[in-house]
Amino acid sequence: MTRARGRVGLGAGYSALVLAALAPLLSLACSRSTKPKGDAVASAAPAGSVALPAPVASGLPDPKLVSSVVNPDGVAAYAGPAGTVVGRVVVTGDPPPEQPEVIKQIPTGCAEGRAAYARLFREGPGRELADVLVAVTEYKGYVPERESTVRLEAKGCFFGQRTLAMTYGQRVEVVSKDAESYIPELLGERGQPQLVATPGGRAAASLYPTRIGRYVLIDNLKLFMTAEVLVLKYATHAVTGVDGRFAIPDVPAGPVVVTAFHPALGPTPGKSVVVDAGKPTEELSFELRFDQAEFSARRADAGVAPVDAGSPPADSGAPRGAKSR
Repeated sequence: MTRARGRVGLGAGYSALVLAALAPLLSLACSRSTKPKGDAVASAAPAGSVALPAPVASGLPDPKLVSSVVNPDGVAAYAGPAGTVVGRVVVTGDPPPEQPEVIKQIPTGCAEGRAAYARLFREGPGRELADVLVAVTEYKGYVPERESTVRLEAKGCFFGQRTLAMTYGQRVEVVSKDAESYIPELLGERGQPQLVATPGGRAAASLYPTRIGRYVLIDNLKLFMTAEVLVLKYATHAVTGVDGRFAIPDVPAGPVVVTAFHPALGPTPGKSVVVDAGKPTEELSFELRFDQAEFSARRADAGVAPVDAGSPPADSGAPRGAKSR
């Protein structure tokens, strides 16, 4: 397999900064309590010592291991009243710096890729911030994923998003939506076979993260083509598009904490919200501030080459994982 040496990106040093910011999110359980309470949860159907979550990607080696991570108390899926958390994320401060070292690697025919990777982060015309992980935590109960697969449609040398959030037990399915072949790989996952997403979606490439944590999805034919992959213990999360908006359904009614995180800009403080049954919350608003000087200083401390701002600078915080109580 072709390895990704020489890939242009934020670099190993800055990756360490991302991991440090993500540590609370990745290492803690998602619910205040996973014990059944009243009629909110039905009886569990155990498999060994734990109840299997539903669904689990068929390619994962041990569904019981998955369940012990995402549903350690072995309770049934939450079946009580639930609502939807909605909102919008914007960026303030300095504009995103250009990435000339990345752009010069991208063929002129890759229109989507050139647009997606031209700058450090993607934003909309009203400074709406794309590729932000928004997580809901601190609720009672176990909320499983609905699907075993997260689908990415690769087109124009771009995966369609630069941040992918998924729940442990899911797989990533990469499909080519153009005349190009794509050979995706998860950096950080060992022993992967070389898989090809063939032109026009004739065959997809499926990848299986085998642990909680952070990966980087790359393409072995196009090393500039990357996406942050954050594998979480819980299903109540979403990633913003270029409109900055998010909607997270099936959140148990009651008090919760909502946090936003961008890999380049960091986290926001968590917001305490009460979810009402059967309806969306009032629209939440998050702001992430980008400071070019501060960002460059952090990169220098991490031993990463500076990013060319491309224009004079004009202004930075992973959701915390919920704590079991």
